[in-house]
Amino acid sequence: MSSATLFGKPRIFVLPLVLFSFLIAQAQNQIDGMEPAASPYGTLGMSSIVSAEPMGSGRLTLQLRGNAYPQERTFPGAPKKNAQIISSTGAVAFGMNPYMDAFATLAAYNIRNSPVAENGSGLGASALGLQGSIPISKTLPAYLGIQLATLLGTSKREIDSNGVDGYDYMESRTFTDVMARLTQSFIFMDDQGLGIKVHFNEGLLSSFQPGKDISILSGVGFELHPFSIAIFGVELNSRTLSKKPGAGDPFWITPSFTLLTPFHLNVATGADFSLSKDRSGPTTTRALEPWRAFGSITFSYDLLAQKRRDAAEKARLDSLEKVALLDKIKSAQIKAEELARMDSLDREQRKITADSIAAANAAAMAAKAYQDSLNLAEAKRLLDEERSKRSDAEKQLLSTGEILLDAVYFETGKTDVSINSQSYLNVIAKMLMKYPKLQVEISGHTDNVGSVASNMRLSQGRAESVVRYIVGAFPSLQGMLTAKGYGFSQPKGDNKTAAGKKLNRRTELKVLNKDALIQYNPD
Repeated sequence: MSSATLFGKPRIFVLPLVLFSFLIAQAQNQIDGMEPAASPYGTLGMSSIVSAEPMGSGRLTLQLRGNAYPQERTFPGAPKKNAQIISSTGAVAFGMNPYMDAFATLAAYNIRNSPVAENGSGLGASALGLQGSIPISKTLPAYLGIQLATLLGTSKREIDSNGVDGYDYMESRTFTDVMARLTQSFIFMDDQGLGIKVHFNEGLLSSFQPGKDISILSGVGFELHPFSIAIFGVELNSRTLSKKPGAGDPFWITPSFTLLTPFHLNVATGADFSLSKDRSGPTTTRALEPWRAFGSITFSYDLLAQKRRDAAEKARLDSLEKVALLDKIKSAQIKAEELARMDSLDREQRKITADSIAAANAAAMAAKAYQDSLNLAEAKRLLDEERSKRSDAEKQLLSTGEILLDAVYFETGKTDVSINSQSYLNVIAKMLMKYPKLQVEISGHTDNVGSVASNMRLSQGRAESVVRYIVGAFPSLQGMLTAKGYGFSQPKGDNKTAAGKKLNRRTELKVLNKDALIQYNPD
């Protein structure tokens, strides 16, 4: 093998490899900065399939997507053979609340290498819509959603005017359509963002175009997340007229790859491949050309993330300031008592008269009593102010030293904390940050199904998973939390009944140094 082969042109592969390694290293340190993949509508999803997951309140997503394919055959209603069709779509979406997203799109097109009358560029169709996520059981890794959209016929021309044909059908409509889709997503991901997602879409497309049948839309998509910065996807999509379904209707498969970066930018590329047969008849037509390539770049950012972090940090600092003030008051009381004792000893050593000692002691006690009353009043005022802002969970923590973590969920026989439990654990962690002197044990408990050893491992693993998530999200709690599994050694219900077993499968929080609670709740 020559040196030119070793050190010449193959160098072009070194830069992508170095870049990929750099992004992996950055992603491992900035998991929170990685943004989810987005559909052409700006909502979460793939190249055509949309996800039922909500974007989340305050998230803004901007996407620019480009598509290109060659026209390989001439037939009525479509560009001439050898024409090059290029389209682009800009999309913006915003999470209005935890369950509702709004989106808007605008498309454009360009046709080249066709007769002069067909060549040129123009404005494509636009869309406005809403997507809602329907809350279902938090114990299931699934989402159910509904997408409603109006496809405005703002295009100057339809690239393919045959039925619902053409890859760019929805981006080049000259008539207004209304679309409704039911979406389902099943999410199997770990805390590092690795795993799989499966999406299903079923919908109807109704047009204001005279004589146009209702179209049936359907699709399924699979996302594989083998690395924190990479998504491999494959989709199947179809469109068909409800009254005239046929084997030649648009049906295609789409492999894709998405590169995630820790800089709020995602880059995706892929291709659509037709699975439809050509239609036979007086004029042979095809629903889709053999292939279309596409690429997109997406910017996504949570506008409320910093506000949430600032509020949590302010609450933590306020709590620490109040604790420090109470400590100063107690230190002042101790210092006053020590000064009084030293003063008494000094006077005895100088052999002052009993009357002088009594008078001095009386004055000192009066001064101390007066100062104590001021300190006590101020401490009570601060404590009452802090108590008025405590949640029910905080009141229970400070009065009993124990809390049942009733919103922490695990899959049967597994130890990983469900993604649906993370927001609840964030609330618990923020509460614990107010009381840094507490030593807290997270305990896991099971029912009596299975052996003692397996249940001890399961309960210990679940307790450790909770501690690992809290410390990972709030590093300042490191050293404050410990994990311990008890298996079914501490039942709270009768393991002979289903209700008792459900009660026994629990995760609890317990203060180990309960004498420290008096510092935050002295009454």
